[in-house]
Amino acid sequence: MRLIRRSAGVWGPTAFAGAAALAARHQPGYSHRSHHVSGLAAAGERSALVMVPGFLALGVSSLLMPVPDPTVARLARVAGMTTIVAGLIPASQPRCPQPVTDPEATASDIGHGVASIVTFVLWAAMPIAAWRHPGPRWYRSLSGALGIAAVAGLVAAGATTQAESPNRGLAQRGFLGTVFGWYIATAAIGR
Repeated sequence: MRLIRRSAGVWGPTAFAGAAALAARHQPGYSHRSHHVSGLAAAGERSALVMVPGFLALGVSSLLMPVPDPTVARLARVAGMTTIVAGLIPASQPRCPQPVTDPEATASDIGHGVASIVTFVLWAAMPIAAWRHPGPRWYRSLSGALGIAAVAGLVAAGATTQAESPNRGLAQRGFLGTVFGWYIATAAIGR
């Protein structure tokens, strides 16, 4: 069990990214560049059979991974729970209808959207909070840099989603890359 916990910052993001790559092969017309990852877990889609477990694996990894600071650990645990909720309450369609602006958005889209937004905000906060607390110098420096990149990525992901940009999937993946980089760095400090 100790090895599973210590490596959670690696296997969680890896399972999620692998699920997204595999699930996209099961959803005709899906584009990593222009579609959100959540579209792969949309209700009734064949790709959801692969992507929902990816969400669950990432959520469980956040619950299990050792984090060097109690405040950051609490943020990670809440992010783990909201990631699981986002996976269990799917978007209604692969295009992920946006609540408030899209008349086709359903209660499921609202639930998924709220869980996703809360998760994204927590993910951006975690490296910033880690930067401000004791730990190895390299880890604090990397957390600070990834925190800045995560906030910029969060803003870009939100702006491209609101604008329905053809690059919204790419912006979201850039944000996820910074967050997953922090997960891996946190696993590397081995606490």
